[in-house]
Amino acid sequence: MPKVKGCVKTDKGAVALSDYELGDPGPGQALVKMALSTICGSDIHIVDDIDDVPAGMPMGHEAVGVIEAVGDGVDRFKPGDRVVTCCLSSCGSCEQCVDGNLNVCRTFGAPMNLLFGCQGEAYMANGADQSMAIIPDGMSDRQAIFAADIMSTGFGAIERAGDVEGKTVAIFAQGPVGLCVTAAAKYYKAGRIITVESIPERVAMSRQLGADEVFDPDTAVESILEATGGVGAHVAVEALGKQVTFGNCLASTRMGGTISSVGVYGGIEELTVPTDGNFIHRNIVTTLCPAGRERLEHLLGIIESGEVDLEPLLTHEHSLDDIVASYDTFRAHDDGVLKIAIS
Repeated sequence: MPKVKGCVKTDKGAVALSDYELGDPGPGQALVKMALSTICGSDIHIVDDIDDVPAGMPMGHEAVGVIEAVGDGVDRFKPGDRVVTCCLSSCGSCEQCVDGNLNVCRTFGAPMNLLFGCQGEAYMANGADQSMAIIPDGMSDRQAIFAADIMSTGFGAIERAGDVEGKTVAIFAQGPVGLCVTAAAKYYKAGRIITVESIPERVAMSRQLGADEVFDPDTAVESILEATGGVGAHVAVEALGKQVTFGNCLASTRMGGTISSVGVYGGIEELTVPTDGNFIHRNIVTTLCPAGRERLEHLLGIIESGEVDLEPLLTHEHSLDDIVASYDTFRAHDDGVLKIAIS
């Protein structure tokens, strides 16, 4: 496969469909023919805000596909396997990986161990044995793709916050990641799930995935405090990546509670903690998408069980040829878009 067609960052704020060389897989790599990809909010941040990712970089880190070829040292997979690839590559043997932190693998250099090139006809997966999983028979590509990134991130936000069973969880913003947090809060048996959103389609999806109440962002803190008798939520999740929502999470969380942040703060040089007392005796945790083959297999098992159905988040279907317009639609939140299935 000497050349492939795919989405490439061409300048700050701009992408284009281009041809580029992909080559043959090297040691530990797998060449995967893309069957289904999508656009993530992180892609928008990479294009619009993150100058460290240069022009010419193939875009996309969420995909499922079929393996075309594998390099030396890849033992778990073979050509023809249908796989989902984790958005973060890991080696499985460095100190961080051995400690269970495969999302910050030192071999591939977190946070730039991000997978690139999934919005193309084919992509190259690094650390293939540790960074992919075989999709179970009977599971569709549309179901499996969520394990690549946003399901793991959303579930990670709840897992890092600790045991939420029977507790009140407030989730700020119901974009795709925030909606996965809502699904995770329900899966982990939160006693009361409060979400914060104003876009009607997202409000409806939030309720579908488990929200008990949905509050308007302009009055969210007051509403959450009133709903909890003035003490606040046990856990507040920041899923937007804005200073104001981070501050609102602090203000709506009770003493001894946890603020769990999975927002991508692209374009924000500094995130501040208000010194008005709302930060006292609270836990603040941050989460980068949990990674690795075993994590993928775990998530695929949850999907296969039928307990979590994220497929309704795929609200639009576009061809790869329409990728530039897809970025515009996703960036502008046009037409009720949540996720765009690209094939």
